[in-house]
Amino acid sequence: MRRIWLAAGIVLLLVILAVLPAGCGRAENIQKTVMVMDTVATLTASGERADDAVRESIERLREIEAMASPKGEHSDLQKLAAAAGNGAWIPLHLEVFHMLEVSQEYSRISNGAWDVTAGPLVELWGIGTEQAKVPTAGELAEAKAKVGWQKLELDPETKSARLCEAGMSLDLGGIAKGFAADEVRKIYEKYGIKNGLINLGASSIYALGKNAKGEEWRLGIRHPRSGDTDARLAVVAISDAALSTSGDYERFFERDGVRYHHILDPRTGRPADNGAASDTIVVAGELPDAGMISDLLTTTVFVLGPEAGRAFLEQLPPEVRGMICDRELRLWTAHGCHECLQQVHQDFALVE
Repeated sequence: MRRIWLAAGIVLLLVILAVLPAGCGRAENIQKTVMVMDTVATLTASGERADDAVRESIERLREIEAMASPKGEHSDLQKLAAAAGNGAWIPLHLEVFHMLEVSQEYSRISNGAWDVTAGPLVELWGIGTEQAKVPTAGELAEAKAKVGWQKLELDPETKSARLCEAGMSLDLGGIAKGFAADEVRKIYEKYGIKNGLINLGASSIYALGKNAKGEEWRLGIRHPRSGDTDARLAVVAISDAALSTSGDYERFFERDGVRYHHILDPRTGRPADNGAASDTIVVAGELPDAGMISDLLTTTVFVLGPEAGRAFLEQLPPEVRGMICDRELRLWTAHGCHECLQQVHQDFALVE
């Protein structure tokens, strides 16, 4: 699973092929880039109160960072880890509780392919940090014993949670940015922003409305095997939808000729090894938590692999579309995701 806030490497090449419409009257076109949640976030908005919307959105991102990061006096994750195994219920921010509620449901329906309790495994491997290593069998077994979504208990009445065994910890790296994108979208709606782009580290994006040509926004998906980081697998056209992507090229290290990437399978404790190279999920904005769901599904589907991942997506609502690229550069699409692909690179072929 992705480590929270780490955003090394560009997962998604954002290709803005048209600028925001200038509008009329006092409409403003605003774009601001800030470092928040340990990533570069770019917020773009068009509207009479665009500046207010972007300013409030940045404040909201910092609030989410404080409550959902692994450390800090206001961090719910730190409080949960400190109390792990002692039976105490820890009151959570409503935002963090909601993330965990949704997370547990997807852990259940994916049979544990998605699991936020993988914190000990993320810490052990250290991928994306200077401490990255291949753990011993003993270390891996010890960390795995502290992982298991069933060992995370939630109390809906008090909005509290507890971790049942000592040494457990949570990792929200595969869900928090998607949640944050949803929160920014709510702020945009409050200020009447109809057209805009919410780009949180390039791996979690929400596109509102249309571009200046009255067309869907076009986002470039990185070629997972090209040495050119600007090379695209394809362009995805979306409007009023969330898009997230993951790949084995984002963060990795090599030992003895073996590449170890950051997307860990919580069931094995090791980097997922099932033939997947990258995946992209698009969720229609009409679904609740569209950004958060698209974010967590990229990890879930990658862990499941091309064939099982596509089958899993087909069981979800049709508003959830997805594409898995395998190591042979074949594209496995679900719910008609191939229909939103444009300019597919000649290296790739669709799987029927």
